[in-house]
Amino acid sequence: MKKPTHSLIHKGFSLVELLVVIAIIAVLAAASYPAITGAIRSAKIEEGNKMAKDLVFAIDGFEQKYDYLPYTSGSSPDGIEEYKTDDADLLKVLMGQDDVINPNNARFFEFEAAKNGIKGIVYSADGTTPSALIDPFGNYFTIYIDYSGERTIDLSTTVFKGQTDKNGSSMIVRSNSAIAGSPGPDKEFYDPSNDDLDEDDVKSF
Repeated sequence: MKKPTHSLIHKGFSLVELLVVIAIIAVLAAASYPAITGAIRSAKIEEGNKMAKDLVFAIDGFEQKYDYLPYTSGSSPDGIEEYKTDDADLLKVLMGQDDVINPNNARFFEFEAAKNGIKGIVYSADGTTPSALIDPFGNYFTIYIDYSGERTIDLSTTVFKGQTDKNGSSMIVRSNSAIAGSPGPDKEFYDPSNDDLDEDDVKSF
């Protein structure tokens, strides 16, 4: 007596089914791409904000130790002074590499070395002397220090003039001797008269 035989049929995906699956995955990837890039952009802005705040904390720490604010040459200014981190003179003072203005060579600011032209300190050939500081988008920071003692910085006189308060007036930062920031991902400081620019400046305030 013969036993019945059962043919085993292994059915895989057809070409059409595979193409449908690939199309669905592509649609989902395209739909999620803006959200992913937006999240990455926001995370980089937050990293830049932290770097800006660390600069201000370093300036505050310097003032607490020496009872005067850091400066770069000659005598201390008497108004509001602008510095940019494409010039490392202020960085050298804050990093303890200027024993005239920072006589104890105290180190108030530290950060990792920049990689691929973003986020960190750019060092000269010796590997120890800073030459610049750049944000997560490859921009230099702008720093304002108020040497008048009023601890008040009116943003209308700075590159941050596009920042306004809840009444739409130019913002005034109080109780701080220093502020810092950079243009952020669009490489330009926010200007409300230019509709093409988002309010995405990196800033300490």
